[in-house]
Amino acid sequence: MKRHGLILSLLFLLLFTAVNAQDNGYITHTVTRGQTLFSIAKQYGTTIEIIVRNNPGSAKSLAVGQELKIPRNRQSGSDKENNAVERNGKLYHTIKSKETLFSLGKKYGVTPDEICAANPGISISNFPIGREIVIPQKGKKTKENPSFRLNINPDEKKASIASTHKVKRRETIEKICRKYDITQEQFFSVNPELRGKEVKRKMIVNIPAKSVAPKVKKEQEATPKEEEFITETVKTEPTRFDDGETRVAVILPFLLDRFAPEEQGRMVEFYQGFLMAAERLKNEKHSFEINTFDSGFKEKSLDSLINSGALDNMDIIIGAYYPNHNKQLGRFALEKKIPLVIPFSNRKDELYNNPMVFFVNTLQSSIMNDVTGNFVKRFPDANVIFVEDTIKSNKESFIKSMTAELSRNSIPHSTIKMENIVCEGERDEEEFMNSLRALATDSLRKNIIIPTSSSKETLNRILPSLVLAHALDTTLMKQFQLFGYPEWQVYASQTREQMYEVDTYFYATFYSHFSLPEAAKFQNDFIRWYNRDLQKIFPRYGMLGYDIGYHFILGTILYGDKLAENVNSLDYTPIQTGFKFERIGNQGGMMNKKLYFIHYNREYNIEKIDLDKCEESEY
Repeated sequence: MKRHGLILSLLFLLLFTAVNAQDNGYITHTVTRGQTLFSIAKQYGTTIEIIVRNNPGSAKSLAVGQELKIPRNRQSGSDKENNAVERNGKLYHTIKSKETLFSLGKKYGVTPDEICAANPGISISNFPIGREIVIPQKGKKTKENPSFRLNINPDEKKASIASTHKVKRRETIEKICRKYDITQEQFFSVNPELRGKEVKRKMIVNIPAKSVAPKVKKEQEATPKEEEFITETVKTEPTRFDDGETRVAVILPFLLDRFAPEEQGRMVEFYQGFLMAAERLKNEKHSFEINTFDSGFKEKSLDSLINSGALDNMDIIIGAYYPNHNKQLGRFALEKKIPLVIPFSNRKDELYNNPMVFFVNTLQSSIMNDVTGNFVKRFPDANVIFVEDTIKSNKESFIKSMTAELSRNSIPHSTIKMENIVCEGERDEEEFMNSLRALATDSLRKNIIIPTSSSKETLNRILPSLVLAHALDTTLMKQFQLFGYPEWQVYASQTREQMYEVDTYFYATFYSHFSLPEAAKFQNDFIRWYNRDLQKIFPRYGMLGYDIGYHFILGTILYGDKLAENVNSLDYTPIQTGFKFERIGNQGGMMNKKLYFIHYNREYNIEKIDLDKCEESEY
């Protein structure tokens, strides 16, 4: 009977909710009992932010009978249009926002090379929105477009480099070739990125050994302005730091030998962000050179690259991606005493004992004590409620560490089943609310709910129930908060409004939001450079490349072989990835242990709390 009564009540509310169409582009909605900003936004296909913006004060209070202005949701007809047409036996596609060569290749079952070959001038760096391009037939042979491939070096099959040359005023490729008595094909064999282009003053170009017959590959520049600050030089002298020039090696699997769109896309985006950092440093009048190498797939050995001597005089190496490549580079870096920055992997292996290695991607087990210690500092009067779902816990080590820290600080904690704090199935509202009231036995303590699983499924069970509870009894729910895990930022685009309403915290080693000025500027610059948006993955690889590039290039310029002692001294506010390196043991590598608390509060703001500075950036 209770369930039938609830259904009838809901029908009654729906029938008598006042919704009046307005001529000014708005709908007037009259709030009824039990409604929240989240439920209203969902009803009209809009967002809480839009409702609050059009109804000042609604974020703080929402009363029965209150009228809200809801903007009409005008769905653009162009979004539904098919932007692929067939004419004269050819398929044409109009480039849309956020589309890339890789996404189109995957969509139509062709490679980016084939798309570029069928559309002269199209490349990663020249992919304009609104441009109509030809989609080649699957499997049809086309002439390779020399402007697609990334500008990567070196390959042992290429002509060897004898020296380098700094371009003088009014010098041309022809003049340089005459000066060194080489052919233009020999010149392009060691400078493939310059094919079809002009050299510029102060540019560093490679001069090939004349005894080696050139084998020309058609390659291409991946990014705009790359030729202005990228030099692919291999020098045998001087020794490191002797001349004040900083040499940076970037080793990534661009996967030019095979087509792997997802991995390739991540690596390209990382490299593109890295180049943007290099451009900023260049504009700040710093001098350095970047040497870029394609490591290939994980099956490929780096022995050829290491034995070539191309890395011997590098001041810092950034890469690679696959664990076996990192191990090879680690042994080399230790032998040559060259710092090695590993951006991605945090896999525990022998590299942990290598004092030359910097691990950017934080090992979660290494920060458990920091998370729990900062938790009890921030919530000294908490009553912690661990919630077990039917889904198996994937946070056993965290829960164990947290329980121990709570006990040491005499903070009460208990464990309950998910069914006790969710309203679903046959359970009515009264029973549901009584279970929550029973948990809030001490009005002086904050009741912190911590699920034992970080899964999306668990979050999607708990959030709607807590939102409902907040709507039914706002006073009670002000005594509750939700605390969780870094994985939650992956789901935030779908759950953000609910996370606001239930006052949600989670810890994270990296975080960014496009309402943050620095992040918004980076995104705009990235789109301007590359005619596409960042990929919707976490972390944002473009931001990761930028943060790592700026931090470690600048650190190497300023501190040279004293980088490890000064790596945390740089005055740089990262866009996404913070840096706080600590040595593993006495003689091991450097592990990044930067930690933030992210707070989605009930004022519909996001706070990024720097736990080392005790600062809260609200945006």
